[in-house]
Amino acid sequence: MKFWKNYLPFLLLNVLVSAATILAVLWFWQHRATSPRPLATLPPAATPTLQAQKTQEMNATGEPKPDSEGLLKIEGVFGAGDLNVEYILIRNQSDASINLNGWSISSDSGKSLELPKLILNKNGAVRLYSKHGTNSVIELYWNSDLALWKSGDEIFLIDASGQKQASWQVP
Repeated sequence: MKFWKNYLPFLLLNVLVSAATILAVLWFWQHRATSPRPLATLPPAATPTLQAQKTQEMNATGEPKPDSEGLLKIEGVFGAGDLNVEYILIRNQSDASINLNGWSISSDSGKSLELPKLILNKNGAVRLYSKHGTNSVIELYWNSDLALWKSGDEIFLIDASGQKQASWQVP
């Protein structure tokens, strides 16, 4: 009994000081650290997409304005020839969200993949891996058994209306 009587106040003080220190560090971390912004998100119901905004834009003849190139950019093909690493990086460089529903990636060698339903936010990016995997909002998978890209291949990003929006030649 004498043992607990002598040491219990010190143990309780140690627990109290440890808890206070952890709470202080967490509070400081939360208020000082910037949290990373997601690169792409699934479509919120109220968010207008670039496609919807474009359908509202008309020129003087009442026809829809033509799509301008450069909404999305293929920033590169990384790890070409190595299935475990190989991916295409696609970035939204426009000032609005873009609905990728109906968009596709194709190549001069006949490879083609329709992109899934996904909203790519302003400055957002998505990686399209050649290997097998499960799609997420920042990573898509071609589910190929072999590496898809080699030096000299040209890759095209095609919008829902069939227009080329971006291209990239694998170095």
